[in-house]
Amino acid sequence: MAKIIMKSWREGLKKVSLAKLQVSLLHKPLKEAKNNVDLLLEGHEVEIETDDVALAQEFQIAENSIGVDCIIE
Repeated sequence: MAKIIMKSWREGLKKVSLAKLQVSLLHKPLKEAKNNVDLLLEGHEVEIETDDVALAQEFQIAENSIGVDCIIE
């Protein structure tokens, strides 16, 4: 089990790409993915759990490239 924590975002964040990434890699519903993006933009940390550690690491690398600071626990 891995916990992905989106801590903050950087200038130039690709919001649509972040939502699509959650849908394609983590199989989140679009509504939930968009809500996660909105929460992050409002300054909240967003936690997503997954059973696949390798998938979490892949997601973290992709997130960092589109403007999100995140960690895996």
